[in-house]
Amino acid sequence: MSFGSTVNREKNGALLAYIAEKNPNIHLRKLLKMVYLIDERFMELRGFPLTWFNYKVWEKGPVATEVYAVKEGAFGDFVNCRKNREGKNIVTPVLQHDYLIGKQMEAYSQYEKEIIDSVIDAYSGKSADELSDITHQKDSLWTKIVVEQKVKFVDGKSDVEIPLNRLNEGDEEKNDVYEEALDYMLFCNATSSC
Repeated sequence: MSFGSTVNREKNGALLAYIAEKNPNIHLRKLLKMVYLIDERFMELRGFPLTWFNYKVWEKGPVATEVYAVKEGAFGDFVNCRKNREGKNIVTPVLQHDYLIGKQMEAYSQYEKEIIDSVIDAYSGKSADELSDITHQKDSLWTKIVVEQKVKFVDGKSDVEIPLNRLNEGDEEKNDVYEEALDYMLFCNATSSC
């Protein structure tokens, strides 16, 4: 269990609905990649992730298993998942009105929404395969972990985690910011008061 489905559950549910609303009939695999790319962008800019999901190394790229679980009803008060005729998992927001989804997104600051929108704008026109190619680039964290840990996939999956804080390597200031943010999340998780 990660902070992504405990401390940040409401915010992350709103994010999933927002991405699904901005990308009608989005495939679950594409949603997974977009969430990861949003977290990667937040790591680059702020030194800590937006969602605090835990990511695993899967053959088609990084996967937050909590998001993957929308197939079984996770975040069901925010998004639905159904199979289309081709057997692909399609994610749609529970709330169908832009205004209501926008109200859910009020949990985010204007700055956070601008970053989220910039990532959505950059990647909405790409397919899940194209997004996988982006996450598989030679210098990507996914690729580094696969090579370093000699990851073996079983049915396309592995239990190997992707430590997003590795994106801060060599930047002491970002490492300090990450540690402070992690301490805050640990406090929120322990007290259920944030």
